[in-house]
Amino acid sequence: MTHSIGLPYPASLVRSWGHRAPQLLSAAILAAIALGIRPLTPTPLTMLTSLVLLVFVVVTWLLMRQHDRRLCERCAASLPLNAAEHAARFGRRFWLAHAGSNPRVLVPYLVVLIGSNFLTSPPGRIVWAVVQSSMIYLIMAHSTHRKLQPWCPQCSGGGGGQDHKVDEPDLPRGDRLLV
Repeated sequence: MTHSIGLPYPASLVRSWGHRAPQLLSAAILAAIALGIRPLTPTPLTMLTSLVLLVFVVVTWLLMRQHDRRLCERCAASLPLNAAEHAARFGRRFWLAHAGSNPRVLVPYLVVLIGSNFLTSPPGRIVWAVVQSSMIYLIMAHSTHRKLQPWCPQCSGGGGGQDHKVDEPDLPRGDRLLV
């Protein structure tokens, strides 16, 4: 078993990058908004900046997904001692994290997100910036849900937070055997 102390530098850098991915993605969204709010003339430098930002977002998103698939010691250590009380304050974020997997919510959001790219007037760019910045709240909702998932009311008990009655198994009757 590999310990975090014995990891080579690139592996620890990758884990740290994945751990800080929600904050890095939020900063990348703000950088994309800053690049898009003022139309720049297409020069090789602006094209390179946009390409580097795109690659950074994709790599950061992939590392965040990799980070979310395992137990992170730093994330576990940062959990509050009263996690249930702490989680009770984040009902809206938990709802959003679950609604993000519902196509009835996700598809209209993506239509608005992509459609806002076609608003090119100065007031339209402000609307575009607001719509794009909504992704920051979505990322933070996902991050909060991942950390506090055991206390999420939608996740506990199969959804809704209530215990569901489980049907008892059919017992053998008479000469009938369960095989």
